Amino acid sequence: MRTVLAAVPLLVGTGLIAVSALGLLRLPDVYNRMNAVAKAASLGVVCVLLGVLVLVFDVRSAVVIAVAVGLQLVSAPVGGYALAVASYRAGSPLAAVTRFDDLADADADADADADADADADPDGGPDGGPGRDRPGGAAGGGSTGG
Repeated sequence: MRTVLAAVPLLVGTGLIAVSALGLLRLPDVYNRMNAVAKAASLGVVCVLLGVLVLVFDVRSAVVIAVAVGLQLVSAPVGGYALAVASYRAGSPLAAVTRFDDLADADADADADADADADADPDGGPDGGPGRDRPGGAAGGGSTGG
């Protein structure tokens, strides 16, 4: 009876991982692929872990699986988002069917804020030192002393 109960989440998890793999092969751009993998694979791994918990149920296994499920549910979406933003900044093209580009809007707002800050303080920082875009400034990568 325990094996039959464990088979349900194991099969669901395996199915979700298979759908994730299919999405990785079939979806049009890197952003859709990462979305499919981050969501379906993370839920698939959680289902597989719950199936293992049904098969091997004791306190130690429950604690280890609870920690693994928590880490999976936190790290997979955050990692997928970070990879998608890095891909965007590296210049990966969007699919032709993409209608919204929220990161372009956010980058345009950040550029406008940076330009406004540079126009407001043309002589540099608040202490008269080098500004953001000058060598030795915060964006220049220079050292601040020694």
